[in-house]
Amino acid sequence: MNVLGRVSRRLRAYLDARSGDVATRIHGAGRYRAEDIQWLCDTYFKYGAAPGTPWDLLRDAHMQLPDWFRHDLDPLSVAYREQQQRLWQTVSGVERSYDAEVDEREDQLGEIDPVRTPGYYLRRDAHAIAAASDHVLATGMFLKHCGLKAGDRALEYGPGFGQTALALARMGVQVDTVDISATFCSHMQRQADFYQVPLTPFQGRFGMNPRPGQTYDVIWFYESFHHCLDFQEVVHRLREHLAEGGRVILGGEPIPKRENAAVPYPWGVRLHSEVAAVMRKLHWFELGFSERFLNELFTAAGFVGRRIDCEPSLFGELYVFERRPAEIHLGRYWLPEVMAERWQEPEAEGRRAQPGESRLPVDVTGAHSAIELDVSNPRWYPQRIEAALGSRRQAVTLAPRQRATLRFDAPPGDRELMLRCTALLPSLTDWLLRRGRRRSGVLIRRLRYLPVTMMSR
Repeated sequence: MNVLGRVSRRLRAYLDARSGDVATRIHGAGRYRAEDIQWLCDTYFKYGAAPGTPWDLLRDAHMQLPDWFRHDLDPLSVAYREQQQRLWQTVSGVERSYDAEVDEREDQLGEIDPVRTPGYYLRRDAHAIAAASDHVLATGMFLKHCGLKAGDRALEYGPGFGQTALALARMGVQVDTVDISATFCSHMQRQADFYQVPLTPFQGRFGMNPRPGQTYDVIWFYESFHHCLDFQEVVHRLREHLAEGGRVILGGEPIPKRENAAVPYPWGVRLHSEVAAVMRKLHWFELGFSERFLNELFTAAGFVGRRIDCEPSLFGELYVFERRPAEIHLGRYWLPEVMAERWQEPEAEGRRAQPGESRLPVDVTGAHSAIELDVSNPRWYPQRIEAALGSRRQAVTLAPRQRATLRFDAPPGDRELMLRCTALLPSLTDWLLRRGRRRSGVLIRRLRYLPVTMMSR
């Protein structure tokens, strides 16, 4: 027994020393490797994310991508999606293809009372109240910006315990929820029965219309859209489920303003250490989307979007999407941060594309016959603007104060309009203007989608 005890103590000491080495390496580099993920998982679920534990050395680390990973793939291609599937397998430790019906199962919370202690009310650790504040703020932001009133219809995908859905139903909104988990549907039903409110849970997947043919004034995702691997198909379906004047709202989603260490691509598996630990244990597909890619995704499906910031908490940051109008005024058109850098600030008459290359995402649903772009030259010197939609190009030289309209027939799937502006000035004059921060730039006034019926007459 004494010999076994000594061997056991030495083995534990060796493992503890090795663990310390791994933690020091990860902390120093800010990176972990694929072979570290199980160890990360064990550490996280042993100590949790609270400060003052060994997790402190690991909480801000990100995965070093495998050698086989390629960054040059089209983010909407089959090859790109397959690569993300392979990355999910690496992180989750699962050797088969992802299956939402199997892999998006709920975390086992044991016996709970969904009426008295749903969701964050269940926690009793030292940081529970501070953590709950994020969710309360998010609910408040949604209630403030949803535009709903009693009698309207709302649909929430992936509600979990559905505290926002319940709040709406208690105020007279007709609420349906769709969740892949039968357990959470049961919890929602118990809450609806207790409060006697118009809240109906349905078991199903994202994009499903629980009442075929019915439309909703608001469709809402909270901390759930990033589990949607078939997001492109789902976004196009949302437009069909949305009532006239309705909106799709995303909240509490991991949407970085620009690609970063956690999401170093347009979309894909989030590489943060805590996310990897959760994926290894629960096998969820934890995605992140760059702000630019998310906006392009919804724009291509016929929406216009905007971001609503929430200073106290990122959980309360909202992305709101509505059906695009036939005419978009560029002075009131929101652009993601990365794209906006290539434009000057909005003006009453529109927005100036800076010298060099600027871009605009466009609708590719085929619901229009042509795209027109109204442009003008507000400067006292001539400027040239070139526009390209896929392989099709147009260019026009604008005299001072001159206006023009550029037109492209309905694109066969081109998702982005490229603009290039050039000031036709002697180089010295151009240099003086730039030194004085008086930038040139063609004013883009309106983007217009012409309906098919107008062209067919």
